[in-house]
Amino acid sequence: MYRVTITYGHPTDPAEFDEYYTTTHLPLAGKIPGVQRFAGGKCESLDGTEPAAYFLAQIYFASKDDAIAGFASPEGRNAAADLVNFASGGASFYFSDEDIVVP
Repeated sequence: MYRVTITYGHPTDPAEFDEYYTTTHLPLAGKIPGVQRFAGGKCESLDGTEPAAYFLAQIYFASKDDAIAGFASPEGRNAAADLVNFASGGASFYFSDEDIVVP
């Protein structure tokens, strides 16, 4: 599996981020061709301090080529262009192959 991890910084209005992400952005991202799995959630820390990121999303593809094609598609470009509408804390993208998987 090939994974795209997106970390979202702390938004200026967390409730607005949450609402927009679930009702508008997620349906757009869900249309990206080749997506095999999506996982996401708010970040936490084990000691109660504020985590460095607000939200983490992981999008899984069968291969790097599928990820490239998915993000280059009109649906992928639409989802990427939508970031300016809600990611007031910024967003960082990380791309990785799952080289090591331990049950």
